[in-house]
Amino acid sequence: MIDPKIKKLLESTIQLPIGKASVEEIRSLFKQFSSLTPREEVGKIEDITIPGSETNIKARVYYPKTQGPYGVLVYYHGGGFVLGDIESYDPLCRAITNSCQCVTISVDYRLAPENKFPAAVVDSFDALKWVYNNSEKFNGKYGIAVGGDSAGGNLAAVTAILSKKENIKLKYQVLIYPAVSFDLITKSLYDNGEGFFLTREHIDWFGQQYLRSFADLLDFRFSPILADLNDLPPALIITAEHDPLRDQGEAYANKLLQSGVQVTSVRFNNVIHGFVSFFPFIEQGRDAIGLIGYVLRKVFYGK
Repeated sequence: MIDPKIKKLLESTIQLPIGKASVEEIRSLFKQFSSLTPREEVGKIEDITIPGSETNIKARVYYPKTQGPYGVLVYYHGGGFVLGDIESYDPLCRAITNSCQCVTISVDYRLAPENKFPAAVVDSFDALKWVYNNSEKFNGKYGIAVGGDSAGGNLAAVTAILSKKENIKLKYQVLIYPAVSFDLITKSLYDNGEGFFLTREHIDWFGQQYLRSFADLLDFRFSPILADLNDLPPALIITAEHDPLRDQGEAYANKLLQSGVQVTSVRFNNVIHGFVSFFPFIEQGRDAIGLIGYVLRKVFYGK
């Protein structure tokens, strides 16, 4: 059963005309929706530019109200690799910063279809490497974690895998309803592919915008579930009951476990894909942010 508050949200204005309007129109509506979300006060915010290997990358740094030194969370926003930016994810990043009492760095990676795969991966990893090598600029003495939701969960998982090869020691990964593979057959896609905010049609459209060819589906930088998952940092994986991506997120948790990685996998019942971003309107979104805060405070500060 779906939460009545979510049912009300689904019947209101949160449906985007994905695949039925221009990319610019959809992005504009996505921003409008996020502008309705209240913004919490944090300690301090600064916008920075990170030098990347292919382009300069904008990022927004959130400091908590608590005194440093801090742990640092590098965060990648959702939006199917096509929508979203640091502005539309500002409310969520503020809430996460306050809950985790850490510095959150929100990365404005390049979007498709203007920039096809693997542009988002290149920017995400370039940003992480730079933050890792410059953590003292943020008083970040307690280590680095990666996190993200949906497409951003994909990018967080992929950057954690890439970090292994470059000897970047991450403390943790937070994957919120992550996309981790090409999926045609799971029960959650079959059961929730229509009428629950993110649809099967939307997933196909996002893939068409992002990927260059079918060959990209088999690249672990798009399908991290195909990678060697040994020696990765511990993970918190959050899934939603009525989400077409639910089963692939939980399959990823199981593969991490089989690879010897410490995993906490939590399914929130009665909710849909995107529910964490709806935290001002539904309690489960706030609970998920509370859980992320509890886990990362423990990881960074031992409390």
